[in-house]
Amino acid sequence: MAIFVSMAGAAGAATVKTFCPGAASATTRQFSVTTIAPGATCVATGLGNISGNANGARPDPIFGVLGAGYQLIDKSDSGPAVLNVSGVSGTSGLWSFILPAAPAGMIWTNLVLAFKSGQGGGGSKPKVTGPDWAAFLLPSGASSGLWSISGQQSLSHANLYGQLAPAAVPLPAAGVLMVGALGAFAAVRRRRRA
Repeated sequence: MAIFVSMAGAAGAATVKTFCPGAASATTRQFSVTTIAPGATCVATGLGNISGNANGARPDPIFGVLGAGYQLIDKSDSGPAVLNVSGVSGTSGLWSFILPAAPAGMIWTNLVLAFKSGQGGGGSKPKVTGPDWAAFLLPSGASSGLWSISGQQSLSHANLYGQLAPAAVPLPAAGVLMVGALGAFAAVRRRRRA
């Protein structure tokens, strides 16, 4: 994995470009994602398709890599989109998403964005051998950025995966006020006794 850091935006927010698998040659692909700092992490690359199907005759290999608890949130090539990807059938573009509401008491966490290339090579160019897809663990708070693919092919589609985790239960403000009031009553009581 290679990382490139730059300063962008009016506020000077740092963005980080992460490469996956890290080095490309004339016959291999390289994927990259640019996000807010601290940047994405390349979690896996592989051959074949990333379908989003956890089971069946051809299960998505990403589920085996990511482990238990992950589920497909959205695919860029299906219906009304949570995940929006520009530049499909090209070699670079933008990505963004607005997460759907999680079930009551839960939040989305550990988001992974995966890109699948189309067919490469052909003609007088050497055939590109892979990887066919790359998956990036996004930093907390990242919901948009840039993507690119090198190595003679275009983007087929992208998938967004995540885990559901219990939401932290905030202490109600009334509880904090009640603790403060009880402390004040205790202090007044001590003064009266003295």
